[in-house]
Amino acid sequence: MAAADGHAPPQFFVGAGSNETGGLKWIDPTMEQGGHQDRVIGESGMTNAVKPQIYRDLIDHLVDVCHDGQGQIGVRRLRAGVWNRNATAEFLPDQHEINLLLARMPDADREILARLMSKEVEHGVFETLKALEEFEIAPFETGYEGSPFNDFVGRLDDWQWPEP
Repeated sequence: MAAADGHAPPQFFVGAGSNETGGLKWIDPTMEQGGHQDRVIGESGMTNAVKPQIYRDLIDHLVDVCHDGQGQIGVRRLRAGVWNRNATAEFLPDQHEINLLLARMPDADREILARLMSKEVEHGVFETLKALEEFEIAPFETGYEGSPFNDFVGRLDDWQWPEP
């Protein structure tokens, strides 16, 4: 559909679909969505979505897990240079080998692995949020920034939630 100036209006990606765009769903910000108006992404990049508090709470919890919780256990172990203090050649031999490997590594190399492990935890959360969106699990069908995983990535970097 062409605008008054003869140019097509901008289209915005809103998620997976099954149309002629190869599985991506693009819409004109002025389109009626048959009950899905909350999925339209405007020119600001924000959806018009109204999300329940549980949506924000869960994403914030996942960010906390990545920054300060379970997502940091392996990171702390790598930085300390000991994966499992209780591991021996006879008890948990695979973890003992990791201890020996870490002991041979300089601090700078262990730090590289720690950052990699931290990013992999974040990646796991990212992929989980993508799956929740793809399978249209409420309330993760969309996000404020287009997709729940976009909101998660933003919150990792202290992006502020829009006003409710």
